[in-house]
Amino acid sequence: MRVRKDLRSGMDAPEVRHNPTVAARRGCGDETWRLACARDADALRRVAELLLEGEPGTLDYDGHRARAFALALEGRVDDALAELNEGWSADWPFPSAYAADTARVRYLAGEYERSLGALQLAVRGAERLDPQVADLVSAVAAHAPKLRLRAVRVVLGGGTTWQRLRNAAAVAAAR
Repeated sequence: MRVRKDLRSGMDAPEVRHNPTVAARRGCGDETWRLACARDADALRRVAELLLEGEPGTLDYDGHRARAFALALEGRVDDALAELNEGWSADWPFPSAYAADTARVRYLAGEYERSLGALQLAVRGAERLDPQVADLVSAVAAHAPKLRLRAVRVVLGGGTTWQRLRNAAAVAAAR
């Protein structure tokens, strides 16, 4: 798996490697997000089919997530959010991860202000902030410069003190 040097979110994080369930979900999720950022809706649909045809319950959310990203790329935000909700179960994902995926759907559809609203829910009060979430806040600020100050406030809402400072600087400098 390739690690992008321009992002703070390393794909090979030790805190994920030790837990095979989280590693499998996160690995699949990272690839799904990479396809979404590449705007490859056809590949996302194929991934969704593969994930949903397996054993029920194992990777259902990831399949629905891939399908939701494909729908968001087509501008069908309401359908994408309904698809994402369909895959949500009592045990996965955690509410903050679901809020981050909601923000990703809105980001892909170009709804940057609403994406920030969902990101605020994902970030608020987090002891440690997922670097991919911080990167998404930076991406929103880069695409919608008028929202930059609000985006800085969002990243100041969660994470360690060092993360808050680093992420606020990254969001303020995002272009």
